[in-house]
Amino acid sequence: MLTDTERLARTRIRATLGDAGRCRVRSAVTLSDPTASSVRPVVVSQEGTAARVSLVPEGALLLAGDAVEIDVEVGAGARLDLVEPGGTVAYDMRGAAARWSVRISVGPGAVLTWAGEPFVVSAGADVERSTTVRLAGDAALALRETLVLGRYGEAPGRVRQRTDVSVDGRPALVEELPLDPATAPLLLGGHRVVTAVLAVGAGEPFGPDRDRFGLEGGGLLWRRLGAQAHEADLGEPWRATLAVVGAGG
Repeated sequence: MLTDTERLARTRIRATLGDAGRCRVRSAVTLSDPTASSVRPVVVSQEGTAARVSLVPEGALLLAGDAVEIDVEVGAGARLDLVEPGGTVAYDMRGAAARWSVRISVGPGAVLTWAGEPFVVSAGADVERSTTVRLAGDAALALRETLVLGRYGEAPGRVRQRTDVSVDGRPALVEELPLDPATAPLLLGGHRVVTAVLAVGAGEPFGPDRDRFGLEGGGLLWRRLGAQAHEADLGEPWRATLAVVGAGG
């Protein structure tokens, strides 16, 4: 629910197959306040059953009072590859807060890849960040993300990160990670960068063994910690994941 102090920016992206079997992308951005910063979908390419869309920020993101919501739907048999031109920085909010919510639905036989860029939580930021994914049984998901706690040389901000991924209603990955200047050093062992690659519905185990976790409900998760972004790089498992689900971001 939107509070009195929030500026809502909702981005909707829908990729479906048309009558000719070609992928069609429809998108919309709605704002509760004309000053709200948003994420604008830009279609980069469309070929056959697949489309590639860049998520371009319009305005400074993420500021106090921002409420960014991104809704993604991939219809049966379609493929959508999401890319980002750069990372996102949550700035000092001086006692206020912001939220970033992603909701994803992937239909039967559909594929979604999302090549996320770093999400930086600066000192003084306070962010509620959530990702909810609902997959059909034979859908495939490849998701890359990097969480950076604090810009170089500064303390981390506060972030509450929740991930909820299910396949045909069965949980595949459900976790909640609250991090702040007090808990982050304890939970992350002094590291400030957390990277992850999640692959669900991509078949048998593949990719490097290092930092790989098999999910009980099906799927694979690679996760790595580092003091700097290059130390936590997961380029190899990301490329391996894309090789399984096809060319992507």
